[in-house]
Amino acid sequence: MLNLSNIKMVFRNARKNSALTFAKLFGISISFAVILFAAGYVYYETSFDKFVPDKDKIFRIYMKGNLNGDEADYAVTSAAMAETIVHDIPEITEATRLRPDRDADIHYHDEIIKGGPLLFADSNFFSFFHLPIKKTSSNLFGSKNDIAISESLAIKLFGNADAALDKVVKLMDEDCVITGVFKDFPKNFHLQYQVVQSIEKSQPEKQDWGSQSYYTYIKTNTANPDVDKLSFQLTKTVYTHSMPEIDGAKAKTWDDMKANDSLYLFYLVEPLTAIHFSNHKFDPAVTASKTYVYGAIILALLVLLISSINFTNLTIANLSTRLKEIGIRKTTGAFSGQIATQFLYESLIFWTIGFFLAIVLYEVGGKPLAHYLNLSVEISPILLIKIFLLTFLALLLFNMLTNILPIYYVSKRKVLNLLKDEKNSHHRFTVKNSFVFLQFALSALIILSSIIVQKQISYMVNKNRGYDGNNVLMFNLYGMSDTNRKSFINDLKAYAAIKDLTSSDVNFGKDDPGMTSAYFETQNEDNFVHTSAMQVDDEFLKTFGLKMNQGRFFDMNHPTDDKAVILNQTAANEYRKKGSLIGKELLMNNSRFRIIGIISDFNYRSLYHKIQPLIMLRAENNGNIFVKYRTNEISDVIAILQKQWKKYNISQPLQYEFHNAVLASQYGRDQQAKKLLLILSILSIAIAAVGLYAISLFTIISKTKEIGIRKVNGANISEVMTLLNKDFIKWVAIAFVVATPVAWYVMNLWLENFAYRTGLSWWVFALAGILSFAIALFTVSWQSYKAATRNPIDALRYE
Repeated sequence: MLNLSNIKMVFRNARKNSALTFAKLFGISISFAVILFAAGYVYYETSFDKFVPDKDKIFRIYMKGNLNGDEADYAVTSAAMAETIVHDIPEITEATRLRPDRDADIHYHDEIIKGGPLLFADSNFFSFFHLPIKKTSSNLFGSKNDIAISESLAIKLFGNADAALDKVVKLMDEDCVITGVFKDFPKNFHLQYQVVQSIEKSQPEKQDWGSQSYYTYIKTNTANPDVDKLSFQLTKTVYTHSMPEIDGAKAKTWDDMKANDSLYLFYLVEPLTAIHFSNHKFDPAVTASKTYVYGAIILALLVLLISSINFTNLTIANLSTRLKEIGIRKTTGAFSGQIATQFLYESLIFWTIGFFLAIVLYEVGGKPLAHYLNLSVEISPILLIKIFLLTFLALLLFNMLTNILPIYYVSKRKVLNLLKDEKNSHHRFTVKNSFVFLQFALSALIILSSIIVQKQISYMVNKNRGYDGNNVLMFNLYGMSDTNRKSFINDLKAYAAIKDLTSSDVNFGKDDPGMTSAYFETQNEDNFVHTSAMQVDDEFLKTFGLKMNQGRFFDMNHPTDDKAVILNQTAANEYRKKGSLIGKELLMNNSRFRIIGIISDFNYRSLYHKIQPLIMLRAENNGNIFVKYRTNEISDVIAILQKQWKKYNISQPLQYEFHNAVLASQYGRDQQAKKLLLILSILSIAIAAVGLYAISLFTIISKTKEIGIRKVNGANISEVMTLLNKDFIKWVAIAFVVATPVAWYVMNLWLENFAYRTGLSWWVFALAGILSFAIALFTVSWQSYKAATRNPIDALRYE
């Protein structure tokens, strides 16, 4: 048992070897804090949508296939699908549709509250997901201008939820009635909205099967149905109603519903709880990458492994200085098991103190770190205590496993050898340096990964996207009438500080254009193209510095351009006949358009995706405005906008973004990974360096007499330092050589997530190697220099 005298002995030895004690506690407390943070993050990320009672019956429909060589993976569906599949497929008992829209600012009297993005939804939306409504009128969405708002939004506007009901507010410059107040959506729900409006406002009845801009969820009559079978039935049903050229009703296999091997779209279902980790295009859900969740686990375990190796190595070093103590205890009757138990208790006390220090670090630094990494980790205090307890028990078991072997080895040694302080120098050398090797191999792996992630993100942010997005300010005027918006834009064009101005129906650079189906010349499968589509005005080409490959851009002097389209080069390449496309017709949304130009490809989406087909239509007076300002005149442009805001008495506040900043924000997850890897690189190197410092201190103490003899025999300072440093530096170099191919393989896998990626340059590995080498050399050299400059008389008088 661990009695008071044992505890006193633990703290006496800790005080006696203060450098070793600090090194141990520093490593394990830091690594435990990282483990706690990672555990909380992983739990939160894997908890999404699991609170929904019918979660095993709810699925979302998405499209997956191949469009002439381009992979299709879209979360959007058509508006007409929901009613049809509920009617035709017995396994589906209910469906609901959603359509996100632009930001919703709510105006009530003289007050304006930002409601965030607006969500159009079917009337059964809340009951479908079991989302509680606190207050409601008799009919939640009886009219297309009825809205429901969150409880927090109601409190901001009216003080409480009861006061909000039946109030008339302005939304998108229209009068809307608040017919419901719902509890704020749980943070771990994949949809996050504060304003929900009847889906009838989005006019779904005007959308045909070829227009995909809605999100469809279904509920089945049994939990965990056969997903493949359900997807097959779903695809058959959709094809039966929307693709007359393919007989969906008679299809027996997936191949029966392919136009050919490179042209097909299937309608598949995914479980509700899988949405958070999905990776579909055009997805409004709060999503995360499993790569980063697994990465958080792996990186936390790597830091734990580094600190555990450090702790074990320091324990061995400590045991080697206490051989006589162990020998005397065995002489006075102590058994090997008692000695091993004593040292295990010491280890347990260290790990317990380290864990409580980690809790302090977590409580002090957890929230600032989550804010710095832009992570949302919402965990209740009770659940946090459970995570603490489970983590402590797991770490306790890990401690026993990692420390029992070295302790057992020393406790079994013979008394005579212990009293003579005999050491198996070869064995000590192997164990000590193998641990140094492992520590720095893992640290080098993290450093290499951190540099490569930084390089990739810089590449994406700075890559030429095929257009000029510099000096572009973005804002929207959807709250204005068409007449006022047109006057507002014309006023802006008169200012010299504004170089160019254009508008679009898409918040270009931030939101992806919607998807649609189109046909070249005639409506048959050989002429089919699945494409993005966006509406722009005549100045879009000039404002963003785009280039035409063929034909011309839209021109106000050509009134017929309202029925014309421009294709990007990728869309034009879908045309499989010979000859120019200029002047030919394109069929889209039951209308015919004349092709007047082919524009050079540009990245209108993030660099995760290759450039895909895009069709541009002409539309003046769009709501999203893009101002190209002259260099160094941004302050003048903002002043002009503020002046215009007052002139037109716009009630919503002026809110603008810079195009390049918006592009950089597309890589938020990768920015998180970059920051996290940077922090872990610093921590892993710090733990390894502190451990190396302590190990070198013990090594130098054991060689004190040898150093003194060498100095008496004429050895100079550099020779002594070389003697003490060479073994450590050699193993650090070997560790880096081993870590390099592992890092190259792992980072190659990560880079495959991007359609456009940087190369793994040689200088990245060279830089990481120099950093590892320099840190190790500096750490060891400090102790080596002190030993090498010591008076040899003191060294020979040692002990």
